[in-house]
Amino acid sequence: EEAVMHGYGSQEGGSGGEQRHVEIRSFAARMWMVVGVAMACISAAAADVSSCQHTFPDGQAFDLSPLMRPPRERDWYADDRAGNMYYFNVCSDANEVPAACVAMNKAIQAPAYEVSRDGQCQWLGQLKSMEWAYIDESEPAAGVEVYYFDGEQCPGGIARDIRIQFFCDPGAGMGRPLDYYVLEEQCHYSVTWPSQYGCPAEGATFLFGLKPWTFVWLFVLGVSVYVGGGCAMNVAQTGCEIGPDAMPHAAMWMNVLELAREGVEFTREKVGALLGRRKSSYERVDGVEYEWG
Repeated sequence: EEAVMHGYGSQEGGSGGEQRHVEIRSFAARMWMVVGVAMACISAAAADVSSCQHTFPDGQAFDLSPLMRPPRERDWYADDRAGNMYYFNVCSDANEVPAACVAMNKAIQAPAYEVSRDGQCQWLGQLKSMEWAYIDESEPAAGVEVYYFDGEQCPGGIARDIRIQFFCDPGAGMGRPLDYYVLEEQCHYSVTWPSQYGCPAEGATFLFGLKPWTFVWLFVLGVSVYVGGGCAMNVAQTGCEIGPDAMPHAAMWMNVLELAREGVEFTREKVGALLGRRKSSYERVDGVEYEWG
């Protein structure tokens, strides 16, 4: 009977250990999934931000990222004097291929399209051919323009292209390209768009061309990746309990905290001693403080 009971006990212990191993693997898998999502978010955010900011060799920087239409939002649009319509995005492909292009079997991803009054559709450039330039090189504060080259060919073999001119107008806010007619000359198109974002972005960036809150957000995501990934690795490899002991480089961070605490105490003592010396260098005589050398 004892042997039977002993055997049963060993089986129960083995089952418990296996269950613990399953829990550890499950936790590690969930944490690595979180790490993967966070890293994807960091990469996407950094790519979106950097792709719509530009610094010229003379140091003038422009940030058009607030004008990028995010997925599922309606693209920017404008028209010309003939009633043709233009749909486009900034620093990104248009979110929707016009129905006229789809009907003509031209469902090609592009940053800009023209849909004529008679239902014809052309794509006007490619995102990979995007280029930045000053509107007026002698006066950078006038604004910035973005080009999309290598569009659908016109009769005669000329590739269409389009430029969007962002004129600096601090009072225009975001501005609207619909307020001005699109110009076209020999398959070259031009959109006029006064906007506050056409002005040089002096002081608008913080580090690596990122805005302050963007940097904070990416920093928080980075810390989450570090903590989550480190915890998952420690739990999976060492089998430690889920908690403070699973923190990556826990001993190092405890030393850092201890050094920080000691630094604060040291600074407090030095400041207190300095204030004490200053106070002791004065002596009150007949109600008046005198400083002694």
